[in-house]
Amino acid sequence: MMKSATAVLAGAFLTFAVSAPAAQAGLLEDLFFAPTYSKTNIPQTTGTRYDCKAYPAGQPGWKGIIGGKTYDFSRTFNVSREGCFQTKAECQTFLNYMSGYIDLAIYNRCQPL
Repeated sequence: MMKSATAVLAGAFLTFAVSAPAAQAGLLEDLFFAPTYSKTNIPQTTGTRYDCKAYPAGQPGWKGIIGGKTYDFSRTFNVSREGCFQTKAECQTFLNYMSGYIDLAIYNRCQPL
C-alpha cells in the first residue's frame, strides 16, 4: 500500500516538474514578446474587414465612430477611428475596445448605415 502511494506521489511530482518549465516559458514569452499596450500605437480598421471603404454598398449594418484625445506624458494626440459592422453589438464592442485607448472621448456613437 505504501509503495503504491509513493509511486503515485512520485508520478504526480514528475508530471508537475516536467510541465512547469513549459508553462513558465509560455508566461515569460508572453510578457516579453507579446504586443504591448501603447498610447502611440492605437489600432486601426483600415485594411481590415471592418474598413468602411471595403464594406459592401447597400448591405445593412452599423458605423461606429469614436474620437477624442489621448495623453502620453507631456504629449497630447487627437484620435479618431471608424469601423463598419454587421450588427449593433459588434459596433458597441468596437467602441468599448477603442475607449481603452482614448483618455478623453469627445464623441462615441453607433449609427445605422
